[in-house]
Amino acid sequence: MRAFHLWIDGIGGYLVCLDNRVTLGRSTPEAAVDVPLLADVSRLHAHVLRDSEGYLLEALRPAQVNGKAVDKALLRDKDRVTLGSSCQLQFRQPVPISASARLDLVDGLRLKLAVDGVLLMADTLVLGPGEQSHVSMPDLKKPVILYRQKAGLGVRADGPLTIDGQAVATRVLLGPNAHIVGEEFSLTLEAVGS
Repeated sequence: MRAFHLWIDGIGGYLVCLDNRVTLGRSTPEAAVDVPLLADVSRLHAHVLRDSEGYLLEALRPAQVNGKAVDKALLRDKDRVTLGSSCQLQFRQPVPISASARLDLVDGLRLKLAVDGVLLMADTLVLGPGEQSHVSMPDLKKPVILYRQKAGLGVRADGPLTIDGQAVATRVLLGPNAHIVGEEFSLTLEAVGS
């Protein structure tokens, strides 16, 4: 699985990209981009690359970071990325101990599927009540962690969990289209293309 949709009841939806290299471009039937944008951008506009140094924006067409034209730029928390003349995204890395990041849609920008943002998942995603979460869930008392492991994705949470209607331990591996319910949350993973 290279990507999946994360639907969180009462919070919203996210496109979660798992690869170290994510392509951004215009949403067209023939486009093979990871993040399909409904915007005035090229079919293949830029790459975001994750390595041990962080995230690198590699522009294939005109791009800016914080108003400055770039071909390549190391992204920092709260950088504003502009693709073309007006397609804006904000780069966020809200959890200091996680290499995962997010791209928030700015100024009415939309993806092909109506989601609230793009999560660039390294090893973990933190869903929690505070600002140091990849996805803010104010009603949670303790964070829920999605994590990667060789066999796939897992979830860790305090308290009882049900996955696809079955009671499970507080830490478990997930199938590609899992529905997870805890005491304070409900979320669904949906493989892209499902």
